[in-house]
Amino acid sequence: MDKTYIIVISVSCGVICLLIFINLFFRLTQKKLEKYILTEFNKDEILGATTRANFFGLKSLGSKQIRGNAAIVLTNDKLFSIRASPFQELVIPIENIDEISLPTSFNGRSVFKQLLCIHYQNDGQEEAIAWTLANPEKWKQAIENLIENR
Repeated sequence: MDKTYIIVISVSCGVICLLIFINLFFRLTQKKLEKYILTEFNKDEILGATTRANFFGLKSLGSKQIRGNAAIVLTNDKLFSIRASPFQELVIPIENIDEISLPTSFNGRSVFKQLLCIHYQNDGQEEAIAWTLANPEKWKQAIENLIENR
């Protein structure tokens, strides 16, 4: 057998195994986040939720922070960000939100698509948080509707 052929087959198998592992990891993470949401929230109070968000961090911590898989839960009075690993839950009262934007970068990082970015007050200090997720415009509109109805 030709060495090139063996190398191509070996690399292909390695890539396929890596993709399977990454897919399994993301599915397990989503299951963990789904379980957390089901146990910690009353389903009647949830206006929106996703376990397919990518946490981009907090503005105050700069670009040297852990990004990663997260869930977002919206209720009538709060927005929750739940990062999977390491676990971190951030709670943003709707009344503290100053602005919602859809930038394509945050803290010097970009994935070249719109992010949901929330600018809010945290203990009297300006703060911002961002995520990539499906339909950021829909999330922006839902949160703006809550703010307008306060």
